Amino acid sequence: MRILITCDLFAPQLKGGTELIAYKLAKFLNSKNFEVFVVCKGRKNLKIDKIKTFRSEFRRWYLANLLLLPKILVMIKKLKIDLILNFTFDTSFASWLAAKVCKKPILMYIMGVYGDAWIEMRNSFLKGKLRKFFEFLQLKLPAKKLFLSEYSRNLAIQLYKIRKKETEILTPPIDYKKFKPSKKKRFVLFVGRMVKQKGVEYLIEAARLLPSIKFLLVGEGEERKRLEKVAPSNVKFLGFLRPESKKLLKLYSEALIFCLPSIGEGLGIVLLEAMASGCVIISTIPFDYEGFLVPKKDPKALAEKIEFLIKNEKLALKMGRENRRRAKQYGWGKILQIFKKYESRNL
Repeated sequence: MRILITCDLFAPQLKGGTELIAYKLAKFLNSKNFEVFVVCKGRKNLKIDKIKTFRSEFRRWYLANLLLLPKILVMIKKLKIDLILNFTFDTSFASWLAAKVCKKPILMYIMGVYGDAWIEMRNSFLKGKLRKFFEFLQLKLPAKKLFLSEYSRNLAIQLYKIRKKETEILTPPIDYKKFKPSKKKRFVLFVGRMVKQKGVEYLIEAARLLPSIKFLLVGEGEERKRLEKVAPSNVKFLGFLRPESKKLLKLYSEALIFCLPSIGEGLGIVLLEAMASGCVIISTIPFDYEGFLVPKKDPKALAEKIEFLIKNEKLALKMGRENRRRAKQYGWGKILQIFKKYESRNL
């Protein structure tokens, strides 16, 4: 079966979780004798790990990316595509229209549902409401939708009244064996982009309340310079580390606590990676982890839970071991099952 993945960015541009999930999924499907092709943003067509990628320049976050429609139509016909797999958000409308014109099935992998969180993420009431409207239109498109977590799906049903029968949960797999706990150290780790969405400013405020505890922040983004100026001395910015690099794996393995204080998130593959590394989790995003779910934008709640776990290290270590056990279930089996189902329909 021939699959066309449509997404914003793709390897070697691995800036966030979406690009990493798209790349790993494409690589996995290719290894299982599916023929995978990619349409994404960029100037030059590239071949990445035997995957042909076709790149075009298009604007992000605007309906202007409908200009990508002719290219997707050409690729579907030229490559004799059987199934389109779209990673939201930027290419969704063009991908859906192309699938309908060519009468091909489409799976829409929803990377997050944000609602009014768009207002803060865009730092503008008008831009946030407009983005929420586009999110509404996207989620109302009649197509099978894959969600990263039960929380994300339930939020979509609650906010936009989508039909549950059109949805399925597909938690992104991780390479479990690469993540191994070592002797844990008493520090808090954050991994993610330095953007409003990730709520890093609230973690920094929590760090200010806990001057004796070290906080290590991994990632780059538009907010980094501002955050560095206001951060206390117990916060260290480590910059961007390539996914699954030796340095990042070492940080995961040594961190006692992993914190993800996002104001909007589908799941965050970093949560799964931290779980597999034996970290106890503190997050604003509900998921099946051992740790604490805290309110969004609440530095005091973050600080209280961090302090509790540091003072109760034996409990934190026990919770981390349980997280590693739970993370093992997030493998490639369900993904293969879903795509085999579509393959059988095309035989």
